[in-house]
Amino acid sequence: SIQECVPLGVDTFDSCFPTRLGRHNTLLTRQGRINIRRRAFQSEFRPADSECSCHTCQHHTLAYLHHLARASEPMGAALNTLHNVH
Repeated sequence: SIQECVPLGVDTFDSCFPTRLGRHNTLLTRQGRINIRRRAFQSEFRPADSECSCHTCQHHTLAYLHHLARASEPMGAALNTLHNVH
């Protein structure tokens, strides 16, 4: 467990979970998971998470991320991942 490892000097923990979700068009937010491919986000001109300070939320809207996902643009997966690991 993490609580047992930290006192022993282990301080790096890694998971492929947020990266994998990003590549598959899922954003992790304070309100829960968002599947950015859903048509509901086609005209959502707000960030994925209004309280998030990551590059994705500061510079891109859900509508733009939706467009990238629908167009299978690699930049979409990169922006999703950047948000998820922030």
